Amino acid sequence: MQIRSCEAADIEQAALIFCQAYATPPYNESWELADASAYLRRFREIDPQGCFVSEQTGEVTGAIFSFSYPWHSGKLTCIQELFVAEPSRKQGVARTLVQRVNGGLGGGAWLVAHKASGAAEFYERLGFRKDGPYEFYYGAINP
Repeated sequence: MQIRSCEAADIEQAALIFCQAYATPPYNESWELADASAYLRRFREIDPQGCFVSEQTGEVTGAIFSFSYPWHSGKLTCIQELFVAEPSRKQGVARTLVQRVNGGLGGGAWLVAHKASGAAEFYERLGFRKDGPYEFYYGAINP
């Protein structure tokens, strides 16, 4: 397994894995490949230094899309997306992708994870916790 910066040419392969990952429970989302590609491309454009792919035998097997910004307590990173192809799961790919963020130097990060997913348990094993003064809200913007 090799971890490297996500290039524009990697977006389509990454988007395919993204669509497959989110099509399964608990998400059950049906993404069009073009929409998933546009979504990931946009996050790569925000902060290309926070986007990496895992690769094995020339194929993308997973990706992380994150962005960093200054915060009152220092640099803060948002992990927007992390996903790994089914055959490559449970092999340390996701952990290695997370560790690569911020140049491998660590630092504060935040993210949103579905509470019924394996992702939530994964992040807890990495030391993330449900904590802090902020809560996630979801709703419609009405005219």
